[in-house]
Parts: sequence; C-alpha cells; structure tokens
Amino acid sequence: MIKDIFDAIPQPIMIKDHEGKYIFSNQYLATLYGSKAEEMLGKEDVDFTGNKKESEYFKNSVKEVIKQSQPEIVYETFTDIETGKPHHYQSYKVPFLNSAKKHNVIIFAHEITELSILKGYVNRAQKRLVDALDVSQEGLWEWNTKNNTVLHNKWWNVITGVKKSDESFEEFQRCILDEDKSIVNDAITQLIEENKPYNIEFRMKRPDGKVIWVWDRGRVAELDENGKALWVVGLVDDITEKKYNQQKVESLAYYDALTNLPNRVLLDKDLKAAIEDSYTNDRYGAVLFFDLDRFKFLNDTYGHHMGDRLLIQVANRLKNIIEGHGSVARFGGDEFVAILTDLDSTPEIATKQAQKFAEKIRKKIAAVIHLSSEIKDINIEYSITTSIGGVIFKSPDITPDRLLQLADLALYHVKNGGKNDALIFDLNMQKELDRTSSLQKSMRDSLENGDFCIHLQGKYNQQKTLIGAEALVRWEHPEYGFISPLKLIGIAEEINLIVPVGNFVLHQACTILKAWQSKNNTKHLTLAVNLSAQQIWQEDFTDNIIGIIEQYKLDHSKLILEITESVLLRDMNDAVKKLLILKNYGLYLSLDDFGTGYSSLSYLKSLPIDEIKIDKSFVNDIIDDSQAKMMVKSIVDLGNNFNLNIVSEGVETEKQFNALIPYNIDVYQGFYFSKPLDLASFEQLLIESYS
Repeated sequence: MIKDIFDAIPQPIMIKDHEGKYIFSNQYLATLYGSKAEEMLGKEDVDFTGNKKESEYFKNSVKEVIKQSQPEIVYETFTDIETGKPHHYQSYKVPFLNSAKKHNVIIFAHEITELSILKGYVNRAQKRLVDALDVSQEGLWEWNTKNNTVLHNKWWNVITGVKKSDESFEEFQRCILDEDKSIVNDAITQLIEENKPYNIEFRMKRPDGKVIWVWDRGRVAELDENGKALWVVGLVDDITEKKYNQQKVESLAYYDALTNLPNRVLLDKDLKAAIEDSYTNDRYGAVLFFDLDRFKFLNDTYGHHMGDRLLIQVANRLKNIIEGHGSVARFGGDEFVAILTDLDSTPEIATKQAQKFAEKIRKKIAAVIHLSSEIKDINIEYSITTSIGGVIFKSPDITPDRLLQLADLALYHVKNGGKNDALIFDLNMQKELDRTSSLQKSMRDSLENGDFCIHLQGKYNQQKTLIGAEALVRWEHPEYGFISPLKLIGIAEEINLIVPVGNFVLHQACTILKAWQSKNNTKHLTLAVNLSAQQIWQEDFTDNIIGIIEQYKLDHSKLILEITESVLLRDMNDAVKKLLILKNYGLYLSLDDFGTGYSSLSYLKSLPIDEIKIDKSFVNDIIDDSQAKMMVKSIVDLGNNFNLNIVSEGVETEKQFNALIPYNIDVYQGFYFSKPLDLASFEQLLIESYS
C-alpha cells in the first residue's frame, strides 16, 4: 500500500544504499528517467542520464547524509538529457538502517524549478510575481512593518483557510499554534533586526479547526530612510503531507515495525543519554540483554505469524514492566534490550536491584500467552522462558557498543549454563572482553604453532555399536587453556580465520580416516566434519575441499560433511550447486541441527543431502515435552519420506535413548555413549569396541 501511495505522488521519491544505488524508485521518478521502477534497482543516476558529474554529486550527497546520521534538506539541480534544461529540486533526505542493518537513505524530492525561475525575476512588477505565484499555488505575503498591514495572494487564503479581510500581522499570529509562536516570533525578530534568513516550518490552526504544517520563508525587500526593514516579503507552502510522510519515515527509522518498540538506532541514542544521566546524577544504570528461549520452535511448529503475535505480546508486557523505570527496545529477532535508570549509587545494591528487576521480567514473560490465528484454526496457550544478561554502569567513558557487548557476554554465560536464568555483571566484565581480544590476536599464531587439535565423539547404531565419529576442533591456548568450541568458532568467523580452521580440521579428519581404512576392523567407520557457512560461501569452496581430500587417496564415501541451514540463507541456488558437486564427487552430506531453523522443511526437496540430524534441544525434552515428541516424530517421518538417514545428537541419558528407540532412528550420538575424546583415548575406545 505504501508503494501505491508513493507511486501516486507526482514528485520523485527514492531509496538509495550507501553507494548511491537505487533500492526503490516511485513511478514518477522512473518515468522522468525514461525507465521502469523495477529496472532502476541496483543502478546509479549515471546509468540513465549519462551525466557523470551530476551522478557523482548525488552519490556524495547520499554518503554525506549517512555520515551525518540525521535528516537533511538540500537543493539540487538535474539537467534534462533531452532538452539540456536544468530542473531544480528541494530534496528531503533521511538516513535509516534497513532490516539487514545496512545504511540507506530515503529521498523526497520536490521540484522548485518554477519557483527558482520566479525568484530570479524578483525585481519585476509585483502583479506579474503574484500572478505567477498564483499559478504555482504558493501563498505570497507582504508585510509593512511600520503599520503592521499584511497583503496576501489568494493562495495564502486557500492554504490557511482565512477569508480575505482587513488583514494585519496580528491576524497572521492568531493562526499560529500556541506551542510554535515563540519559534516564529524569534525568527521574525532576527529577520527584522539582524536581517538573518527567515526559513522555518511551523503549525497553523485554520478556522475550521484543522492544524496544518507550513513552510514559511521571507526576506527584507525594502528599507526605510533609517536603514530599518520596511517591507518584508515571503512565500508559504502547505507541507502537512510531507510532514506526515516524514513522521512515517522517522517511525520506520527509529521504531520496530512489528512491536512499535524503539529499534537499535534509537536504542543507541537512549543508551548515550542514560550513560550521561547516570554519571551526572551519581546513580547506576543497567542494560539488560535478553532473548526468548526456543522461540524458533514456535515458528517451526505453528508458523511465523504466530511467532510475530507472541513477540507483540511480549513487547507489550515489557513496556508495562519497564514503564517508569527506563526503556525497552527490540534488538532484532527475539532479542530485546532494556535500559534501567536511577538505580542505587553503590554497585552492590545496584546489581541486586537490576537482578531483582530481571527476575521480575522473567516471571512476567513466563506467564501463559494466549495465541490465535485466523490464517489457520489455531488457538493455543503458550509459555515461553527468557534468558537475561545484564551489566550495571556509571562511568562516562563507557560506550553503548561496549555496554551491549558486556550484557551480551553475560547473556552468553546464561545460555551456556542452560538458559532460563538471569545474570548481572558490573564493568569488571571488561576483563572478559580483554581476554576475547587477546584470543583474537593469538588465534593465527596458535593455528600455526599446533595449539589446535581434534577430538572425536562416537556415533552408534540402535544396538549401541560404534559405527563412526564426529571430528570436533579444539584449541588449547598456551595461557587460557582449552577454549570452548562455541567461542572458538565465533572468534574464527569474526576475524575471518574460519576457512584456515576448517581446512585444518579436514586435513586432520582425512589423516584419521586413512589410518582407519588401512585396518580391516575399522575401515567401515565414517567420520563427520562440520562446515561453516563462511566456508561454503567462498568462491573456491568445492575446489578447496576436493583438493584437500585428493591428497590422501582414501575412500571418501566414508567422509561426512555436515552443514547447517545458515549456509542457505545468502544464496540457496549457489549453495545447492556447490553441494551437488560434492555429492557427485561421492561425499556424504548431512544437515545438522535440523528443526531449529526457520525454513528447514521447505529446503529438503532441493538439497542433495543424505541425512538429517535432530537437534539436541528436542532430545533434551523428549521425556516430558509432548511438543518435543511431536517434533521428533515429524522429523523422522519427513526423513523417511525423503529416504534420508536420521541421526539423533545430544543423547545424554539412558531414558532419552530408550524414548528414542520407538522412532527407529538410525544413528545416535551424545554423552550417554561417549563424550568427545582426544585421538589417543578414542583409539583405545576402538580397541575395546572391536577387540
């Protein structure tokens, strides 16, 4: 509907990315360029005008608006390539972050060519000027400052709704909204006394009660014998619609469209203000970073629209809880951030206050939520838990980004410890960030110095026979000891070392697999290797994988490559093409963490995979959770329909194993059978299994 509105507006409206390329164009602009709206996407102005100089100016203007991070009104000239005549525009440019967190700028352009031409003839006869302005439908006013008489053209009367009468300056002032009178009076005083430019926007109340926004500008046209302003002339435009559109754009720029909570852009501003206030008032503040546990399960089971409804209800609960104590924003997906203000001046008490508030949030969020859908006949009562990490602050030197890092780090500790909990830290968490920074700097050297190794976790069939293993990378740091796999992978991806780490794992796996295949009692074993999305996105991915494997001259049908759904998010066609090459080469492909993504089910018909792995989150709840049982059954049935092997990971207890047996799952993996072992310990396990 918004596109239809923009297409109906007879002025150029466009959205450009940070490189000045079109993301959106309304029909008016496309017609002006002799193109179609959809054909303008991804292109620059020069592709249509051929004018490199003008195109470069437009591109630099977009970059400057993004750099300044605030809306800007600019005056621009566009040369008609067919006639060579200039067209003048007043462009209102508003920067914002799109849903992918990329910088964009939306531009509302208003052609003022006619007005610019008219202004060039300002010294011509007043009647000609008035007649021309009548054609342009702009309100003209002339004010004699000595006797306070004001003359208007008919369009001033049309815009303001004031009938022609014995006009005076006081009549004009009576129309101004009370809240805006000081703005107008100050601007007029500066115009009269200091000859400063008069160019402002304010609200006027028409006699019919309608409040409108106007753009009013003027200048001193004549001085009296004492050099004082005698005649002042100006123009007024009704910009109510523009203001409405501007407010809509600002709402999109600063507020989440689904929940109407502040988004990350406004969150950053609120955090800066909270940091300053906490220091000024000598009172601690706190940032709480939290997300909803197993939110993806709701999406996968009942659909995204139900997930959206839950997010809306959670947002409303949060607003009610936080009101009067701070603010709350939607950070993205199922993540929210709350800012608490005016806590105690001592860190111990402030931490306890923040912890108590976090527990209150957890309790309120966990209350049953009623969800219904008219898309499908669904009415359910749903309960969801939340994990919360937080940090208190009072230092003026801390930045919003650093606070969010610390709160996110606290959240990581909660989720790593089992979720559904709250943990508040003070700024001593800086040490943890410093440790992460140190790890980032030393990873490359550790990779070269042999600090990385492989651990193996066994994979078993229903008879509890060892049939293979999964290779898991481990990092034994010289100073910090073993680094958690989650942190290892996160750092490697962040500093673009995931490809070298992945290559290391593949080399090690091929070495191990070749050794197994040299013995009759172990040559049947399979070995799985995890691939990250960043590896697969590399242009030379398939050549690199096949090139490494070819060095070892082994039966590569026993090598399993495990991928996750995130591989497919950027370019599914490219991913499928690459996976087909590996499949045709004879490698066995597995889809890991199945059931936790947003769209896994729809991918199966296109993916060249051999097996799916049921995520351990479903196995954890298989004993008591009927929804988890239903999900496992659905995954198994789906896999059987596609003739796929089924693997259950995360089997930690005998009860879980026994609960899974009726589903006839092919392969099992988890602590119930064996934790990940170093190579020597796993070789001993092989000896015990096949002796």
